[in-house]
Amino acid sequence: MPTSVADLHFRTFYSAATRSDVEYAVLAPTAFSGHRSLPLVMHLHGAMSSAKSLEMARGAYEDAWAAGDLPLSIVVCASTPTLSGFYIDHPGGPSWETLVAEELPAYLATKYPLSGLRAATGFSMGGYGALKITLRRPDAFCAVSALCPTIFSEERAADVPERNRRSVLNDLNEAMANAGYEVNSVPCLLRAGAEALKKTKTQLFIDCGENDEFMLHDGAVSLHRLMRELGVSHSFRSVPEAAHATHIDHRQRAAVSFIAEALRERERSASPA
Repeated sequence: MPTSVADLHFRTFYSAATRSDVEYAVLAPTAFSGHRSLPLVMHLHGAMSSAKSLEMARGAYEDAWAAGDLPLSIVVCASTPTLSGFYIDHPGGPSWETLVAEELPAYLATKYPLSGLRAATGFSMGGYGALKITLRRPDAFCAVSALCPTIFSEERAADVPERNRRSVLNDLNEAMANAGYEVNSVPCLLRAGAEALKKTKTQLFIDCGENDEFMLHDGAVSLHRLMRELGVSHSFRSVPEAAHATHIDHRQRAAVSFIAEALRERERSASPA
């Protein structure tokens, strides 16, 4: 790879799913040929953040490209709201899940030579969104890595305890209930899609700090146990003594490494013998 490993651009496009202009950031390796088919990595930011999240994670992707670990690919992050977003398709709109899972990838396919191979990664609220779009569409995403995802163990809104609904998490719980809790619950989506995940061999990685101040470790451990119960292959890392964002750069690099291996494996299996 050349000295300048990748170019980062901030752009906007009109989203029919949200009926608004949406900012997005694209990170593209400088070495890619305009004639080559490239995978797409959906990088979903956390709460109270934006597409600038990709700028902070840029080093993890660039180092993976420089080392030859991550296949040449396009990485994109869309700016989405928190309270009126949460990567949820709200009744009557806006539809933020549809934006990141379907509309933005389709739009980027008109701008870049995409292969159709996709993966998703996200931190916190972005981890919730990344899991949700992948579990609902395992045929579209070959892998997902979720860092301390904001997920609830309970499969009914009314059953989520107060300790797991602190601050903005209570707003998430209410938004999920208003939009249909079961269709926005990661455990519910996992139960419904377990057999499809096995068939597509979608790879899943979950990471969470054991001292997460938002009590997200509860949901991560519960999801890990449910995956084992359902026989869904996955990787789970419980980080000792780590809070929500402790060692986040190192953990982000691990998430990118997981995505990189999944993309390489899928590309190898698609190559002629």
